[in-house]
Order: sequence, then structure tokens, then C-alpha cells
Amino acid sequence: MRSLFLKIFISFWVSSVLIVSLTLLTSERPRFDQAHMAWRSMVGKAIAMDSYEVVKLYDEQGCANVPQYLMALNKSTQVRAFLFDGRGGLLCSPAAPAEGRELAKRALLSGEIEFLSLSDERLVAQPTLGSAGSHYVLVAEMPRPVPPFRPLESAKHLLIAVSISGLICLLLARYLTAPIARLRQAAQQIAGGDLSARAADGNSKRRDEVAELVHDFDSMAARLESLIHAQNRLISNISHELRSPLARLSLALGLARQSSPDAASAPLDRIERETERLNELIGRLLTLARLQAPREKLPKTSFPLAELIREVVSDADFEARSRNCQVHFQGSEDCTVWGNPVVLRSALENVLRNAVRYTQEGTNVEVAVTCANGSSGKAVIAVRDHGPGVPEEELPNLFRPFYRLDQSRERETGGVGLGLAIAEQAVKFHQGGIVAKNAPGGGLQVEISIPMDGG
Repeated sequence: MRSLFLKIFISFWVSSVLIVSLTLLTSERPRFDQAHMAWRSMVGKAIAMDSYEVVKLYDEQGCANVPQYLMALNKSTQVRAFLFDGRGGLLCSPAAPAEGRELAKRALLSGEIEFLSLSDERLVAQPTLGSAGSHYVLVAEMPRPVPPFRPLESAKHLLIAVSISGLICLLLARYLTAPIARLRQAAQQIAGGDLSARAADGNSKRRDEVAELVHDFDSMAARLESLIHAQNRLISNISHELRSPLARLSLALGLARQSSPDAASAPLDRIERETERLNELIGRLLTLARLQAPREKLPKTSFPLAELIREVVSDADFEARSRNCQVHFQGSEDCTVWGNPVVLRSALENVLRNAVRYTQEGTNVEVAVTCANGSSGKAVIAVRDHGPGVPEEELPNLFRPFYRLDQSRERETGGVGLGLAIAEQAVKFHQGGIVAKNAPGGGLQVEISIPMDGG
């Protein structure tokens, strides 16, 4: 059971059911409320009358007619009675209940009617004065009541108790887990790129530890949003500011070529190549900042995926021929996706350039697409090279900005580490996913999943 809501609900409900059931089964039935006290008073009056008659009969005639009177009382009322003298001795009867003698002595000491115990009222002792001032006690053994068993009524009471406890436990479990569910939803939204997501409920007045956790989470999310937006603005502003000096540098380089002798052409060519690389880096930084900005700024439309892939593959194949390699589109399956074709093209171009850069000379880079059916299906684009692959522990790091497996920063070993980071942001813009894994037989395979157009 993985749901915290179900764990809390079932735990509290089972506990409540057990407590209610045990209480119903083990609770003492006698309760000394007004009705019970009235019953005691009625019993006391009846025993007092019988005690007076038995004592009067004993004082007048001794034990001659007392046993017959007690037998008649037993037949008419199912009450067995026993007469004791002032010293607790049994009169006119061969035997009495073991507790009767002790109860009689208690009644002689207290001078009042006595019951056997709070929970057991089988025996009642009534003290009485005889005509000559002698003390007597009549102990009556009441018939033990047998409560009728009503299974339907008991089941009804148990069902009502279980239903009420279940409703209370349901509300309690929902009260405890609702903030956690909002926390989870907000965390998923932030992980998906929506930095404005928050977990607090504006209508809630909770002030407990869970509410404080939600407040701390929202504070953290707000701080994170502020830092990331500041970082994106910094990258964008610096990139824009660098574009102007680069433009002037290119203009100065052209003028220098016109006025410089042929001997200076090699240094000028070197300056031109480095300028182009710096311009490319700035362009990639701007692209990354644009993809990390709020997504509403980029329009979306419906377009065929295979047509876009063929165009990107054609351009990549042209670049790959310089390394004696080829890029093949192996799938003929076509599907329609919803998104921005320019952004998705950027993702595919960066993945393909990375594959062409690392595949061995004389090998092919293979591109395939698989389209799932249904409105919730996804199109999966697989790009596989035949290079050296990547250590398993390094695979999650490939999509970090400026991360490079080769720590040497030589241009020939793999660029500046922005291509796959741009690809990941472009795929996230389409609510898709991108993963890298080592292909069977060697090489790296990058898979891009894009939701299909359900309309």
C-alpha cells in the first residue's frame, strides 16, 4: 500500500472499529442512573414487606410456618429468601448461599438494605426489628435476569458505529494528506519547468507543522524562481551585450584584410574563426535562455514530424560526409505533433551534431521514429551513433549546461557542452522527455519523446 491517505484512513478506521467493538463487548451493563435507582427502591420496598411478615411470623410461631411462607414466596416471585438472626445465624432453613451470611452481617452493621455488589445484585439483605426488639435479616436471592439476545439490533448498532467512525477517519485522513498532495503536485510542476507553482491553499487557516512545511516550500520555490529568472536574464543580457562588440570586431577584421599584406592573412583567418566560434557560443546561450523563459512567448502549432526529421537529417548528412559518415532516416512512420517546429528542429540538430561528432569514421548515424496511437500517445525519436559510448554513471550529466565528458576544453573534443542542454530544454517545452543510454553493441542512443497532437 503506497498511498499515505489509505494508510492513515485504514489505520484510524480499524483502530476505531476495534475500540468500539471491545467497548460494546466488555462494558458493564448496570448503570446507576435514575431508572436503576428507582428499580432498587422498588425491590427494597418489596423485600421490606416480606421481611416484616417473615419476622412477625417467626416471633409468633417460631419456625413452624416460616418455611411454608418462604416456599410460597419462591413459587409466586421466583425469589428464594433466608432468615438470619442478630448474630448472623441461619434460621428455619437447612442451607443458604455462601455470600448470604456475610451480606446479612453487613446489613446488621449498617442497619440498611444491602446489595451483594455494584455489578451483581442477586442477593439483597433487609434488616428488620422483631416485636421484642430483636434484630433479624431477611436475605433474598433474586432470579438472575437473562437479557434477550437481539442479533439484528446489535448488528445495527455496530454498523452505525462503524459508519460514523469511518466518516470521521475519512475526513481526518483527507485533512492530514491534502497539503501533502498539494506539495507533490507543486513539486511536479516545478520539476516540469513551471516555476510559478505553489502549494499553499489561500482559503486554509491551518497553523500546524504541515502548514509551516507548505509555507517553507513556497518560500523556497519563490526564491528558486527568482534566482533562475535572474540567471536567465544575466545570460541573455550578457549575450546581447557581447553581440555588439563582435559585430564591430567583424567589421574591423574586414577592414584589416583590405589594408594588410598577404603575410597577415593567416593570423586574420585565425581571428575570424575564433570570432565565429564566439558568435556561435553566444547564439547558443541566447537559445538556451529563450527556451528557459516563460513558455507562453513561443507559439505552437500542429505539424508533421517525419517531414521535419527528413529536413534535419539531410542537413546533418551533408555535414557528416566531411568525416566519411552518413546519417540515415530509417523510419517511414509519420505522425502529427503539437509544438513549435523551430524549437524542435533545434533539439534534433543539436542531438544529431553530437552524434556525428562522436560516431567513428566510416559509420552511420541512425535516426528512427515510432508513433503511438491514441490521443495520449507519444512519438519517440531515436538517434543512435557508433561511437565509444558514455560511462553509465555519467549519462544523467550529459544534459547539464557546459558539462563535458572530456574535461579538456579543446574544440576538437566536443564543443562547449550546450548542445544537449538546449535539446533538453526544447523537449521540455513540448512536455516531452529526453534520455541517453548506451546502445547494445556500442555507441550512444538518445531518445526523444514528444506528445502527439490529439486533435
